[in-house]
Amino acid sequence: MLLFTNFSTAQDGELLIQQYQKNSIDLEFYRKLNFEFFIEPNLTNTVDRETKGKLNFNFGSNIHYRFTRSFGFSTGIYINKISYQNNLETNKSIDNLKFIAIPFFIKLYPLKKINFFLGGTYNLYQNGFNQIEKDAEKVEILDGVFVNSLGVFTGIEYIIKKRISFSISYKIQKRNYRNYQSETQNFNGFYLGLNFKILNPEKAKNRFNGISN
Repeated sequence: MLLFTNFSTAQDGELLIQQYQKNSIDLEFYRKLNFEFFIEPNLTNTVDRETKGKLNFNFGSNIHYRFTRSFGFSTGIYINKISYQNNLETNKSIDNLKFIAIPFFIKLYPLKKINFFLGGTYNLYQNGFNQIEKDAEKVEILDGVFVNSLGVFTGIEYIIKKRISFSISYKIQKRNYRNYQSETQNFNGFYLGLNFKILNPEKAKNRFNGISN
């Protein structure tokens, strides 16, 4: 009886260690809730006008919630800047626009280091400026020329290490509004993201590994 009790106690301890180790892996790779901030160079252009897109740098943050190991939902807020040069004989001016974008998207995790995402955004127009040429004075665009719009996007993310990942996405932003005016509400472009997770599950992993050593 005593031998059986001793064996059972030892076995329970080993099971606890195995559970701790399993939980630490879950915390590192499958944590339910994560926050991140990112910087995002993008090259966006108009869809239906004679223009040439210009490079911009966005920034923002996201909240990710994982329902299962392979599926999650995310939202956030970020600054989306769009710049392009008109390419007409009578108009070579540059438009610089700023939106606050609120995304809602799902993430799929088929592999530990790779995930895919798909979703939409609501884009709140903030302000815009026009320049006759690159170094000329900026003139604020009148209210009502550009408005809020909806968008869709899709992309892929690769986890580099720990809290750092890289992503590439394609985004479309559209709205039918005063189609007769020279300015358009319709844009598309490619976005490259460098993402930094704020929560660090590695600390929890090290704590649990200390128990098993």
